[in-house]
Amino acid sequence: MIEGYERWRLAMKTFGNAFKKNWHFMLAGGIFAFEAVILLLLREKIYVGICDNLDLFITQLKMLRDNGAFFAHDQALPVLGRIDRDYFPSEFSLYNMLYLVLPDIYAYIAGYLLKLVIAFFSSLLLAKHVLRESYGKYEKIVVLVAVAFALLPVYPMYAICFSSMPLVLYLLIRIYQKPKWQLFLAVFLYPFLSYFTFFGAFILGYLLIAIVILWIRDRKPSLSLAGALFCLMAGYVCFEYRLFGIMLMSGEETIRSTMAVASYGAGGLWNCFLDVFLHGFSHAKSVHTYFVLPVCALYFIWNTIQYLTGRKKGKICADVFYVAIAFIVFNCAVYALYFWEPLRNLVETVLPPLKGFQYGRTIFFNPFAWYFAFFIVIKRLADKAYKRGVFKGIPYLLCLVSILVVGGTQCEYSDFYNTCYCNLYKLVKHTDVNQLSYGEFYGGALIAEIKDDIGYTPDKGACAYGFHPAMLSYNGITTIDGYCGYYSQNYKEQFRTAIAPVLDANENWQAYYDDWGCRAYLFPASGENLYDFGANAAATPQDILIDEPALRQLGCDYIFSRVEITNADEMQMHLINRYQDDEMPYSVYLYELEGTTQPDM
Repeated sequence: MIEGYERWRLAMKTFGNAFKKNWHFMLAGGIFAFEAVILLLLREKIYVGICDNLDLFITQLKMLRDNGAFFAHDQALPVLGRIDRDYFPSEFSLYNMLYLVLPDIYAYIAGYLLKLVIAFFSSLLLAKHVLRESYGKYEKIVVLVAVAFALLPVYPMYAICFSSMPLVLYLLIRIYQKPKWQLFLAVFLYPFLSYFTFFGAFILGYLLIAIVILWIRDRKPSLSLAGALFCLMAGYVCFEYRLFGIMLMSGEETIRSTMAVASYGAGGLWNCFLDVFLHGFSHAKSVHTYFVLPVCALYFIWNTIQYLTGRKKGKICADVFYVAIAFIVFNCAVYALYFWEPLRNLVETVLPPLKGFQYGRTIFFNPFAWYFAFFIVIKRLADKAYKRGVFKGIPYLLCLVSILVVGGTQCEYSDFYNTCYCNLYKLVKHTDVNQLSYGEFYGGALIAEIKDDIGYTPDKGACAYGFHPAMLSYNGITTIDGYCGYYSQNYKEQFRTAIAPVLDANENWQAYYDDWGCRAYLFPASGENLYDFGANAAATPQDILIDEPALRQLGCDYIFSRVEITNADEMQMHLINRYQDDEMPYSVYLYELEGTTQPDM
């Protein structure tokens, strides 16, 4: 018995020593593993962002797989009256390829988990190289801040792009310091993790600025960084050849040529700058407002006083903390200036291919920049604590608070938080939460039942009313409507003819479609947004306003409606059936247009 006690005591001591030494890694691994288990257990019952996610790219990637079009050329896909495959995402992307090899729900979860892993390990890789021999001293801080950065609720489709920013910075620093061919190859391959129009164009721009600044500082050009610039540019062209083909070599006019952008005066520009500086951007949430920003602001004030009073030596402009803050401010300023019409017109005049290009996406680099600045503050605070021998736990406490703030913040793309909250709400309250799960958004078995009932074949076109058309596209139904950031301006005008009655009746829908047009939808006659709805949303019967012959001419045979259409007879359509499923929080009213004719292909 005594021997057993001694073995137990020794085991506990060994565990205690291991925990004391590696608790930060255990915490990181525990958080990531817990999220993986929950998401994989719930699968279609997870709650994730809809905008630009379920209603767009997830559907597009599934369509590529279902139609065998990932590597296809000269193939049209059954959305928006048939759209060329080149308008869809590139096949040479890590995130996109997940949908080629996995069922879509598992691909989505794998993409989320890959974001965590890439953000975490690329941050550690960068920190090890920059801190060198002192890395061990700051390892716990590095790991904890890396966890907070990894958990940021950024836009899922490009989450790997966000999370790999430390990696590309690491590669470029290594190339500048000691170039090797393996590093140039890695930079060439980096676009496999990135995306040109959201990140690549700006990485190239920042790198070019860095080359110029270092040329001035070092009084000689950095040929290694110039080589890296060429490799990175070549990588983006190769990995996203379809995008460059559309941008530079396609003679087809796209909806980008007619998009209108809001224009602000001085007051509006300042408010826009202040808003993104304080709160970030919806697709690039940095969750810095209530903790990271105050910590950085307090340090900014204290550190500036130290420089001004002479207590801290050196050039303030060379302090890496101020460089990070200046980078954040610059990105916010560029984002705001995108809404200044004279500058936008100048850019589009000098560089016509950039018409419609949102160069305000510099804001996407701020999530990493905020947590880089936060790390600098915590590191320096730790130096003070170690030197004075007091409050040594404060830096770790601040890091843990940052993790709690990020993990406990609800926003559109906080997939894990929303999944836990919505499922626990249903479990405790025994009622539906007013959101749609992954499976509910796409219709589950209900759409399959409808297809079987009508003997659906892909040569029949359809539109959605009160739903996102993505629900139909996801389930293999050819759609006349749809959502796409690029498509033919000619088709936009044809579709406008079909929805002209509702646009004429509602100036908000008219401006929404004419000035943007990415969503070619059957907009509700009531003027309300029927397609963004929750599980508890009402389905009040209402009219539909369409040019029925024009819609038929585009190839529309069916309308899948969430509400009963009260003027169906007048619009020359008849109700086939109302379909319900106990698992779905809505019904589908299926209408068929009378006298349907097939369009010329």
